[in-house]
Formats: sequence, structure tokens, C-alpha cells
Amino acid sequence: MKEPKYLLSRGDEIKKQLDLTDEPSKPQKEQDAGVLILLHDDGESEIKVLLCVRSLQMRRHPGEVCFPGGMMDDEDGNDVRRTAIREAYEEVGIKETEDYVVLGNLPAFRARFGILIHPTVALLRRRPTFSLSQNEVDSIFWIPLSEFLDSTFHSTFAVEKYYMVHMFQFEEYPLTYGITALMCIIVAIGILEKAPNFSLMSNLTLEIMKEQQLSSLKIIRHVYQFSGNKFQNSKI
Repeated sequence: MKEPKYLLSRGDEIKKQLDLTDEPSKPQKEQDAGVLILLHDDGESEIKVLLCVRSLQMRRHPGEVCFPGGMMDDEDGNDVRRTAIREAYEEVGIKETEDYVVLGNLPAFRARFGILIHPTVALLRRRPTFSLSQNEVDSIFWIPLSEFLDSTFHSTFAVEKYYMVHMFQFEEYPLTYGITALMCIIVAIGILEKAPNFSLMSNLTLEIMKEQQLSSLKIIRHVYQFSGNKFQNSKI
């Protein structure tokens, strides 16, 4: 069996494509979570992202697809990147520096029930030895980023003024929706430098993106402007 490659050479390019910051966003000190968006680039096939299926034993959102991550603790020292790194190790057993390198951070994204998610983007550097926390993670899977730009398995519905909930009902991968799907879409747009063939927001429709011939960077920066906004309906 051929040993897969783990390239780090595109790290600087990915930082620019996603407009990553060197410092994570500031926590709101109420409901802050850190997640790790772990990418695998072998230089031959398409870049993939790691996703988890939450354990059915979890009190919140059992069985849902998510990134490795969790709520910020006091031990994280008010640093949401530490949260992402700590939670990724606790949930799936991967270690910073040894298994992956951190590239930077996306702006914060507002999830359901007011939780503010702070995404840290990282690049895999070796074959990891995953060790799943059975109480938190049922399974993990790698999925090509291009799956999140294709309308074949995509559906959406609008909520609030600008926000749209995205859902992917794949044939080969678990159902992925909500804020996890949105972040996957954004990462795919940036890295693949390609617009999706569906609308992203009520003020960023497929027609607008085509008419204005928006670049991938302009598209994701538009989403960043609204990503951390609070919902008027806190139950979304």
C-alpha cells in the first residue's frame, strides 16, 4: 500500500486564500467554542477536510456532523485556539506540531443558541493515529472540499435577514448541515478558488456572484462580515 504524502508547502498559499489571521478572534466570554478545521493535502488528489460524527450519547446535537472541538474552559486561558487544539486531542487524539501545523484562524461564526465558534485552520503533516473518545465521537471521515461547492446533494432554507442554513445529503458521506456545512463551504471556496453553484446568503445569491463576477476572496470576505452576528431568534 502506497504511503500517502503530507505536504506543508501550500501553507502560506492557503493562509492567503482563506484570509487567515495569525491571532484567533476574541471570545465573548459567554458561550465560546473552538474547532479545528484540519486539512489534508497530498499534492496529488484533492484537499480533504476532517469531520466527526458526534456520539449518540451526547446531550447536545447527538449524531450530528461537526469539526473536532468544543466549549472553551478556564484552562484555555481565554485563548480559543488552545480550546480547538485541546479538544481535538481529547476527542480524536491528534496533537499539534506532531500531527499537524496551525496555519491561522478564520473569523468567528455564530451557531445555534448563540454559541460563538472560533475556527482554527491546520494542515496535516503525517499519518495520524486517531484515538476517538467514545463518549463524544462516534466516527470520523475525510471528505473532499469540492463536495461543498456542488448543488447535487445541496439544499438550503433562509432564516433571519441574511442567514441561510445549508444542508448536504450525500450518498457516500454523512448528512452535513448548519454552521459546519457553512464553514466547509467557505474553506472550499477559498482553497479551490471557485464559487459554489448555489446561493450563499440572501444578499449573496448565485445571480449576484455571477453578475458581479466576484472572486473567491471577495465572496468569503462578504460572508465574514456577517458570520459572527447574533441572531434575533436565539433558537435557530
